Order: sequence, then structure tokens, then C-alpha cells
Amino acid sequence: MKKIILAGVAGGVLMFIWSAVAWIAIPLHTSTIAAMANEDSVMAAMKTGMDRKTVYMFPARPTSGGDAAMDAWKTKFSRGPIGIVFYSPVGSSASTEMAGEMAIGILDDIIVAMLAAWLLSRCTAARAGYFARVMFCGMIGVIICLFIHVGNWNWLMYPADYTTGWILDTLVAWVVAGAGIAFFVKSPA
Repeated sequence: MKKIILAGVAGGVLMFIWSAVAWIAIPLHTSTIAAMANEDSVMAAMKTGMDRKTVYMFPARPTSGGDAAMDAWKTKFSRGPIGIVFYSPVGSSASTEMAGEMAIGILDDIIVAMLAAWLLSRCTAARAGYFARVMFCGMIGVIICLFIHVGNWNWLMYPADYTTGWILDTLVAWVVAGAGIAFFVKSPA
């Protein structure tokens, strides 16, 4: 159990550091997120039409109205624009929120790294060499990319460059975390 905890902390901290590098030091994500033209007028329209913290899809798929409503939605959808907005009607203090988000972020990274360490400790890869143990964790990243990022690209219309950035970030994060996890999780010689 001790090696799982140590591996989780090592892997989680390494993953967290990589995430900071990906967001701050290199333009992996910032180059794929654009500013809106006329931001102030768009934000004013959002305040009048969006009243709660949620995810909004437009045009909104009808929940009633039968075939006529569905046909009208299909026309709107094919005409465009279409999109998804993650929205909160209230602001927040970037400096105050950041500390809590960072704490949750590193705790989340440590927990997922502990789970990966536990999985590694229970499979034949734990008896393999260091590189194989690192790649076991890298394969967890591949699974995540296929399920989450490719799924979001396909179903939620995420742009290809945004999706590619997240795939690269996730793969590197899991290989980097794997380097820490593999150091602690190995079968005794």
C-alpha cells in the first residue's frame, strides 16, 4: 500500500507539473481557444438569455412539439450557427478561485495516479522493465484520449486543433506520471 501511495503522489505531482507547463509555458491550449468578436455585446446577450450555470447547446433540441418542432430545429441546425457554451452567470475572483482550483487539480491528479499505480501493481506489466511500466500508464492516456477527446470531437463538435492539443496533453501527462509511478511500482526482483 505504501508504494501505491508514493507512486500516486509522485505520478500526480509530475502530472500536475506537466499540466502547468502545457497551459503556461507552451501554447498547447491557448493557441486553440479564440476570443469572440464584439465580446461585450455577446456577453450582454448571454446575460439576458442564460440564467444559470450550466451547459447550453444552440440551437436547442426541442423536448416537445412533435415533428414540426423537430423539423424547425433541423432547419436551424443545418443553417447554423451551432455550438455549446459552458456558462456561469456570475463572475469570480481569478486569484481567489485559482488557489482552490489548483488544490482540487493536484488532489485529482494524485488520486488518478494512485488508481493507475494500483492497476499497474496488479498486472503483469509490474514485472516488466521500467519503460514497459511507464508505457502501461501511457496506455491509460490512450484509452482516455479515445474515449473522452475523440468522443468530444465527434459528438460535441470540438475543433480538430483543440482536440489534438488535448490528446497531446493527455498522452504526455500519462507518460510523465508513468515515469513517477513506474519508479515505485514494480515486482520485487
